[in-house]
Amino acid sequence: MSLSARQHLIVAALLGFSLLLSHCGRRVEYEGLEWKHPADSELPLGFAEEEDVPAYTHRWHMPRGFRGFTANWNAQVQQYLRQRGEEAAERGSEALQAYLSTPATTESGERLHRTLGDAWQQMLAAARRSREGDYLRYRREVDLPTDLRWQCGDDQPELGSPAARKGGSLRLAQLRSFPNTLRPFGPNSNNSNRRFIYDDIDLPLIRLHPGTGAIIPGTAERWAVSPDGRTVYFRIDKQARFSDGSKLTARDFITALFVRTSPYAAEPFYNDYYKSNFAHITVYGDHCIAVTLADARPYAPYFASIPPSCTAFYAEFGPDYPMRYLWRVAPTTGGYTIRPGGLIMGRQMTLSRVRDWWAAKRRYTRYACNVDNIVYSFINEPTKARELFRIGELDAYSGRESDFWYEGLEVDPVHRGFIQRIRFYNIWPRNCFGFHLNCSRPPFDNRELRLGFHHALNIRLVIETIFRGDYRRAGSYFSGFGIYTDESIKARPYSPEQAREHFARAGYTEEGSDGILCKPDGTRLQITVSARIDPLYSNCMSTLREEAARCGLDLRLEQSDDTVFYLKVKDKQFTAALFSWGFSPPLPDPAPFFSSVYACKPDGSPLPGTNNITATAEPAIDAAIDACRRAGTEAQAVAAHHQLQQLIHETGAWVPGWSTNYWRFAQWRWLRWPEEGDYPFCPPRYYDPLDSHLYWIDEERRAETLRLRAGGGSFPESERDIPLPPNL
Repeated sequence: MSLSARQHLIVAALLGFSLLLSHCGRRVEYEGLEWKHPADSELPLGFAEEEDVPAYTHRWHMPRGFRGFTANWNAQVQQYLRQRGEEAAERGSEALQAYLSTPATTESGERLHRTLGDAWQQMLAAARRSREGDYLRYRREVDLPTDLRWQCGDDQPELGSPAARKGGSLRLAQLRSFPNTLRPFGPNSNNSNRRFIYDDIDLPLIRLHPGTGAIIPGTAERWAVSPDGRTVYFRIDKQARFSDGSKLTARDFITALFVRTSPYAAEPFYNDYYKSNFAHITVYGDHCIAVTLADARPYAPYFASIPPSCTAFYAEFGPDYPMRYLWRVAPTTGGYTIRPGGLIMGRQMTLSRVRDWWAAKRRYTRYACNVDNIVYSFINEPTKARELFRIGELDAYSGRESDFWYEGLEVDPVHRGFIQRIRFYNIWPRNCFGFHLNCSRPPFDNRELRLGFHHALNIRLVIETIFRGDYRRAGSYFSGFGIYTDESIKARPYSPEQAREHFARAGYTEEGSDGILCKPDGTRLQITVSARIDPLYSNCMSTLREEAARCGLDLRLEQSDDTVFYLKVKDKQFTAALFSWGFSPPLPDPAPFFSSVYACKPDGSPLPGTNNITATAEPAIDAAIDACRRAGTEAQAVAAHHQLQQLIHETGAWVPGWSTNYWRFAQWRWLRWPEEGDYPFCPPRYYDPLDSHLYWIDEERRAETLRLRAGGGSFPESERDIPLPPNL
């Protein structure tokens, strides 16, 4: 489900009204931000007295509507498995009939043979899971297996610096529109601001050490993996709390399943996420859960780390969830949250350090989350943000634009050593920045047209001129995942000859007086690329447009406000979009972006509100995604992901853009970083080092810097390169 057109208008109207008030300089407080959820005891009991469940669940107070959910969900999953098995059997039958009349040694024969094997594996997996019984199960703690080998992950290097000091505020610019919701899930929640509010803040059950990549604790103090590699047992830390003070217990993971898969959430992703990735969730008392994966996978604890949702916070969860919770800040398990008064609508968002954070003295987190406040100012004009940074009103500024990095930093505060330039090399997966093509509408429903579009974009020239050679061209959609990335995949080169050949096969065989190709019926080869408002994109598209014209393509640019652009992309109301998703280690997760489940409705029309923005719906890709999920060893996972990436490349649904293997930014010298330990400055498994929250504000340095700036003094000019550790 997704927001209706009427609901979109309501959201836009509310946001527009708040923006109008904020422009008058008034701080606007919404009921959503001020709202306090009721006490836990005020929620209804989740299980009826007569239900045959352990005693501890009879004490669970749950959001309204939960009673009966367990039985309903288990029945839904059984129906899902039957349907999966039937669909696989039908695909296998069709493939077998075709295979019997196709020479086995041909390319078609080999493809049909793979389809047969994939269909057979899917049938077996669905049948096995169906035989295993209920998805949601409640057991007593004494029912836990006695032979588990528990791990605690306390043998990895510490993070951050003992020299870090708490206090102060970090002031940053967001060169994008103000978010149109603070919900962590539901319509339009997966926007570019969510990571700052939730994704980079929340502590999951376990996480990956950003230096070594090893598994370390989050809200789980211990974990164990079953001998078959499918089930991961998590002991929840009894000290773990949400930012509102609520205790984190096993109940909150069941609440997350309930609210995120509800039709009220209007979030199609989570239904498939839970059903396709997990076979069981078993609760063993209030502080232990076991998550059984659909198939054994490398990094099993990481992939079994399901999210919780603060139960009492969703006391009013219901049909009006998208609007009722629009501006309510969900409690997090991490060190920051948005408090009442933390928003100036349309202009500013402030994350405040959680008072008495439960993990403030834990290993791996005791030197993190040091500043009291992180203040994000939403500034649509880059030149204004640069000037605010230059005069010291912002503490750090990203240096992705080449003109800023070179000419823009040739300023007095840099020469006098007040502002430092930093280039941080990382091993974080690259985002998939590039041109996403909407395969559900003309002209990109034609693969030949898509391939011609690839060859008509001279992205290499953009990199060499606008980015001065500092960027590099992407290849695979999932770049930067180490051995899981197929490095043999290369972007298709700019070639007017090849572009025109593909365009001709797509029916564009005539050339107009201006050199632009047309179909015999006069249909002009004109493509509009949608993008968010950014002068950098205007410059890039100007170069690309000139080069595309040599290929017979009339390339146009349509720019819009971030919020409008994001809604257009999510609802697949575009032809081509200059866009990217952000990824995280250790393995790619291709399903949300390429599974046909998220492409179209049963009637074949585009399914709005999903991350499969290209509307890719290919049976071979669906089978490859299943193979990635089923891969039980590293070697199998590598092979499956490489095959999938090749299939994605063959569709031509995405034109690789540009990226770097570093993050560069400038900062005032009072922003401090660790200088000791195993990872001076910052561990390498961060895209933006500010995501680590290992920095702090040195107030003595600030006073010293401001004093010298006023008195005409200076420090040595500073430019730092932070290389990867030698063992990586």
